[in-house]
Amino acid sequence: MSEQTNLKRYKVKDSWKDYEVLLEVNLDVLTLDRATMINNYLSDDKARLMDESDDVLRVAIRLAGSTMIRIMLEQGGAGFTPTFKNVFGTNPGPSWTHDLHSTEGFGGCEADEQPYGWCGIRVIGAEVDVPGFFEVELTELPDAKED
Repeated sequence: MSEQTNLKRYKVKDSWKDYEVLLEVNLDVLTLDRATMINNYLSDDKARLMDESDDVLRVAIRLAGSTMIRIMLEQGGAGFTPTFKNVFGTNPGPSWTHDLHSTEGFGGCEADEQPYGWCGIRVIGAEVDVPGFFEVELTELPDAKED
């Protein structure tokens, strides 16, 4: 029988849209040292820490979620749950997780044979819809005047 791991699930939700990503985190892999490395990789590390009351684990998880929302928007959106199966009978979570692990600052894909990779985080669900034709408006602006 395998050892029990310290798994927790988190939802990272955009505060002004309905974008959300469901992450599963192995806290035996995402240590304080690794979370600090993830946070320190990008600028504004001190501001992120302050916003999460100096909880670097929450910073790393929130950063992973916001990164995934941006990636999903760039790739046309995503919508799946942990139990979702596509036409091939697979869940897209591992593919999105690979995208997260491939992003600079999250440890790379060398550890992809482990579902949580180096960073200890995997994507297990998402609801990120890009706006379609009926969600955008067109407004004609006054002609630009030359100075």
